[in-house]
Parts: sequence; structure tokens; C-alpha cells
Amino acid sequence: MSIYPVSLDIQDYIVFQDSEDYGFSQDSVLLANIAKIGANDRVLDLGCGAGVLATLALVKKGAKSAVGIEIQKDIADLARKGALHNNLQDKFAVIDGNVRDIKNLVKAESFDVVLCNPPYFVGEHTSKKSLSRQEGESSLAHFVSASAWALRFGGDAYFVLKADRLATLFHLLVANNLEPKNLTLVYPKLSKGVDSVIVKARKGAKPSLKIDTLVLMDEDGNYLDTYKELYH
Repeated sequence: MSIYPVSLDIQDYIVFQDSEDYGFSQDSVLLANIAKIGANDRVLDLGCGAGVLATLALVKKGAKSAVGIEIQKDIADLARKGALHNNLQDKFAVIDGNVRDIKNLVKAESFDVVLCNPPYFVGEHTSKKSLSRQEGESSLAHFVSASAWALRFGGDAYFVLKADRLATLFHLLVANNLEPKNLTLVYPKLSKGVDSVIVKARKGAKPSLKIDTLVLMDEDGNYLDTYKELYH
């Protein structure tokens, strides 16, 4: 294991990562920036990894508090280490656990916002990195049902996922009384098509869906102004 800090480009805030684990991706940063989080909001980060989503919710969006749930204890420890380094230990708590056991980990309807960057793929685990990227003991269905349990009525859950799993995600959301309200289609470049999606779902809401498009780069690989404004 080799532990190293990664800057969040916000003052001196960092997260710690393990070279043997899958590092946080641009998708997590996009999700954190798109999510609407208020100063009084209690945020839950499901499968928090090293804590990038929870940390950004606190330091960039000004959330009141954040809780992360992480199944890998050594990675959860990195999130705690980051919280202490960033002087956020009074606002950011990390729980060792599996999201499928959500009812034993947090109280029902105790959060205003849920953030989730679940494992993208289905497959067998061969390393720590694959555990972060591939479903294992906790499937997408478990992440969605955990969100429904933890969210207050009218609260919002945000998911970032590969586009080819969108139909499955929508089905699971509706089945758990989480109504999709906003869909952001993320294009690395227009010519490459949609790569990932960011979905906002509201607990107990009526059906209605707004669709947005986010293109990250032009055809020459230069980041567009819309991306720069969102990121920074």
C-alpha cells in the first residue's frame, strides 16, 4: 500500500488515496458540482471511498454535515485521515459497513441529500481496484434502496453512472419511490457520444423529467467554458 495526497484545488483541501485502489474520477467531481446542496443539508455519501464527494459537499457546497459509508475498512480509514487533515472531523463521519445493511447503519429519513458514485460494472473482483469499479456484495439495487431508506421525504439522491445502465437505474429509482427529476447527459466530446449520466431523483415527487447536456471538450481536446465554470 502506498498512500498519497490528492489536491481538490480548493485552498489546501486534499483526499488521501491508496495506489492499490481505484482513485476518484472526474465523474465524482462532476457529480459533486452538479448536486444542489444547501447550508443546512445533511449529506450521505454511499460507498464513499476516500471521501471525495462528502469533502466537496462540505468545503465547496457548505453542507452542514456529511456521513460516508464504505465497505473497505482501509479505504474508510483514509477518508477519516482526510477529514482530520482537513479539520472536518466534526462534520464528516465515516461508517464501516455495507450499504445493503443500511437499516443497521443510519436512521430512516435522516438525510437531506444522498450522493452516490456506485461501482459501474458487473463482474468478479480480482483486486482492490476492481472492488471499487465492479459490483460485488452490494449491487446497484442496494445503493438505490439504501438511498430511499436514508432520505427524508422530498430529499434528493444524486447518482453518476455509465450511460448503458440508465434504464436499470430509472427502473430501480421508481420502484423505490425516488422519482427521476433531472438527467444530465455527459459527453467527453460530441463525436464520442454520451459516456456517463448524472441523475437527480426526489423522494416522493410527482413524475417530470428535465434533461440537460454537458459536453466536456471540443474536438481538439480542449475543455469548454461550460465545463470550466462548473468545475471551478
